[in-house]
Amino acid sequence: MDPRTTTTSDRAGARRARTAGTRRRPPSAARRPGLFLGVAAAGAVLVNVLGGTGPAAQGEAGPSESVSVARQLGLTASSGPVDVAADLEPLEDLVASRSTREAEQTAAQQAQAAADEAERNRLKAEAEAAAKAAAAKAAAAAAAAEAAAQQQAAEVAAPSSAAASVAATAVAHISNSYGDVRPQVQAAADAVVSNVPGAGGITLGGTRASATDPHGHPSGLALDYMCLSDTGLGNAIVEYHIAHWDELGVDYLIYQQRMLSSPGGSWESMSDRGSSTANHMDHVHVNYLG
Repeated sequence: MDPRTTTTSDRAGARRARTAGTRRRPPSAARRPGLFLGVAAAGAVLVNVLGGTGPAAQGEAGPSESVSVARQLGLTASSGPVDVAADLEPLEDLVASRSTREAEQTAAQQAQAAADEAERNRLKAEAEAAAKAAAAKAAAAAAAAEAAAQQQAAEVAAPSSAAASVAATAVAHISNSYGDVRPQVQAAADAVVSNVPGAGGITLGGTRASATDPHGHPSGLALDYMCLSDTGLGNAIVEYHIAHWDELGVDYLIYQQRMLSSPGGSWESMSDRGSSTANHMDHVHVNYLG
């Protein structure tokens, strides 16, 4: 076989196969829109020709359709004059009504704002008043605490001052015939002779069995400050005992036929016992607590 003849026949067969495949392929999708448009246009022309809807027909149908639309809308063709005021009156009423509502809303908003401001001011005033009251209460509490502290300090310092005022720098010489006096009585006598001018040179009578009160001289709880006719010295001894009643442990005083049972009390007169010494005219008698 000739190679050239074989090649030529093969090429011819291939062309026939491509041609046959092309004829069997369905119409391309890209050509379909054009075909549809053409068919639609031809149909439209045919409808216009058969229906007689030409330009003249369309011109005749226009007015009737307009009249029909006007009737449907409730409009009538009026050849009379137009009343602008009457036509605008509903619109003016609408505008006025809207303005009134806006004014009322504005007034209501302003009233609400004023009420809110008043409420805020009230709350602020109450808060300020409460703060002032709390500050005043705190200041009063602080002042009371300070006063209490000062009073406590004064009370603490008072015994020290009293002890200093009754401090003894001298020893009192007491005449005892029935034993020694009690230690607190000796300490009181030492304070008197140390702090009352002139008291250190007088005689002090201590214990004796001949006393009427068993809780006085016989028990060592009483002293006689023999000032004799020096009433000034006697009064000074009395005043010193009154000023330091608790520190010295005084029970009662007798001087010039009178008796005193408390530092803030009053003197009580005593009955006449018959002599100057028995009536305590020449000495101060002091009974001390046991």
